[in-house]
Amino acid sequence: MAKEFLKNLALAKIILAGLVIRLLLLPWAYHDDVVVTYWWGKFASEFGLRGYYDWLNFGGYIRPDQPMLNIYYDWGVRQIYLFFYNIFWFLNINISLFPSKFMQWYFTNGNQVLLKLPMVFSDGLLVLLGYKYVSKYFDEQKGKVVAIILSLFPPLIYNSAVCGSGDSIINLFCLLCIYFFWQKKHIYSTLFFLLSTLYKPPLLIWFPVIIVSIVKNKVKPREIIKTFIFSALFISIIATPFTPLELNPLVWFFQTITTKILPGTMHQLTSNAFNLWALIFGLNPQLDELIILGLISARSLSVIICLWLYYLISRSLFMNFSQKNTLLSLATISLSTFTFMTRMHERYTFPALIPLLVLCFYDKKFIKYFIVLTITHLLNIYNRWWYPTITPLINFLKFDLTIRLLSLTNVVLCLSLILEQLRCPKTK
Repeated sequence: MAKEFLKNLALAKIILAGLVIRLLLLPWAYHDDVVVTYWWGKFASEFGLRGYYDWLNFGGYIRPDQPMLNIYYDWGVRQIYLFFYNIFWFLNINISLFPSKFMQWYFTNGNQVLLKLPMVFSDGLLVLLGYKYVSKYFDEQKGKVVAIILSLFPPLIYNSAVCGSGDSIINLFCLLCIYFFWQKKHIYSTLFFLLSTLYKPPLLIWFPVIIVSIVKNKVKPREIIKTFIFSALFISIIATPFTPLELNPLVWFFQTITTKILPGTMHQLTSNAFNLWALIFGLNPQLDELIILGLISARSLSVIICLWLYYLISRSLFMNFSQKNTLLSLATISLSTFTFMTRMHERYTFPALIPLLVLCFYDKKFIKYFIVLTITHLLNIYNRWWYPTITPLINFLKFDLTIRLLSLTNVVLCLSLILEQLRCPKTK
């Protein structure tokens, strides 16, 4: 009966249902991060891009700590907001029946809601990508199962339609990068990796997987040179409008990325992430300059641990290269970074979720990992934002013991997945 239902269920209906749910939730709330990007777009629109990262005074608002495509995105949404604002204002003053309260709402919330719209449509494309992959390598009915799960998946809905974090966008681009790489379309693959990391850089951590894939697939040096030249040209084009006239765009870009964007603005042990540092120290703000055992700063120790784990994961993938283990590597690198790196935010387990979901079709043992991570992810992104207000859940999460137990769960989950990766049998 279930097979017959899936056979008759159209993919378009699945995607449409997911979009309708998200659009209904879209106007009711948005995270403070959306307010910040609203101001970034407003400033870019009013003052221009030249010197945006260098000398523009943001006053009491948070200085931009995201790459250039993020600012283009905020600026573009601002132009769309202003375009419709002028239309609505014309209607408001010339047609007496036009609802003035809508004009008031649009003035206050319209820009922020528009910032979330592309995130919702990114969810729809993630559903389509999941369907296409599973249908191709398994069968169409399983592809529809993935599509249904992702259409109704609470983390996707909460992150895009409710919170507006933008994680759907960067994950869509980076997963497309991997997908096109498997199709040997290296320019497309490079483009989507650049789009992801130049919008937000968290998925730079997947670069070791890409390097292993390049080596194992024996990509020709000519192709590598072509993608390198393409990357340099693309970055130059993106960076030039921001670059002070006396500087080279590529030089300025790498200086800005390394000094103003990758270090982040919150140099804390954990920025509300249920990880190793929350397990040991709780969630009270502490700088990651903290010296551990009188020997090394927490930040330096976290970087060393993660680099070592990246090496082990990459080595394991190299020894047993396959699409299944590539997906497992994406999940383990994501979880390793979240668990052991300082300065992690609550939503940074998101990149592990979709690879884990697809892995469930390779081996049912991954189902338990996927379910547990889904639960801890949802609790983590709800923590401290408290929307919607669910008093028993809020009281539950305000216990320090609760935070440490959830953090322990994530640590155990991460180590278990790393062991799964390292136990993969070697291939010739």
